[in-house]
Amino acid sequence: MAAITMGPLTIKRIEALGFTVLIVGAILLAATLWGVSYRFQENIVIPTDGYYAYKLDGYEWSVIQFSVKSDKPVTVCITDDVGFRIMKSGDGALCLFKVDGTTKVDKIWRFPKNGPLYMVIIPDSSGGPVSISLRLKGGLILW
Repeated sequence: MAAITMGPLTIKRIEALGFTVLIVGAILLAATLWGVSYRFQENIVIPTDGYYAYKLDGYEWSVIQFSVKSDKPVTVCITDDVGFRIMKSGDGALCLFKVDGTTKVDKIWRFPKNGPLYMVIIPDSSGGPVSISLRLKGGLILW
């Protein structure tokens, strides 16, 4: 039987492949740790006629994972700059993602475009302030 030996050309290819994998891994790790990812958790109280808005930064390749729990029904809306200006003027909500009249939302959502979006939480009831627990995780999420 003949012995199989690896020539210098094959070893160079393996080294090149390893170097490429190392560089790609370093880029993904840097993107995850260097400001692309964020985590946010807060308990808030919204008055009956008010709303809560949180600015979400992201890119087409990033996602957000969020959980909203409230003691009274709320509307959860994710919108862009135009929709947020329309909402603030009182002309209704123009949402890219919307859930009406809920007390609990758990969602993983991919950004549809680059740039900032806004998560807006609006109370649906007129029975006093609404207590909300909000958890947000965004960016490049590696499960």
